[in-house]
Amino acid sequence: MSLQKAVCIALMMLTIAGAAHVKDYTVVIHHMELETLSETFEVGDVLIFDNQSDMAHNLYITYEDGSVDTLDTQAPGMTRKVTLRQAGSAKIKCWIHPIINLDLSITPNKDAAP
Repeated sequence: MSLQKAVCIALMMLTIAGAAHVKDYTVVIHHMELETLSETFEVGDVLIFDNQSDMAHNLYITYEDGSVDTLDTQAPGMTRKVTLRQAGSAKIKCWIHPIINLDLSITPNKDAAP
């Protein structure tokens, strides 16, 4: 087996192993509140926001370092998703309705290379 082929196979195996631990979590938006999540999340986990309210929302996540992931406007009945990209504390809020907020705890992905 050539070195190039062996490297490709090893990279594919690492990708599959790393992706196996990623989880999807659905968060339902009810009118002016987010469904409570008690889980501790890992970097790479995906949050799927399901807007079951009768109004549009525009959610965003702020990480400890101040960086922000914006999910853009989400009309009633729409879903949007975001991949958690940093370990530590994070807060989910809505640009349109500041009363909406949810705190998250995100740990490093156990399967990620050091």
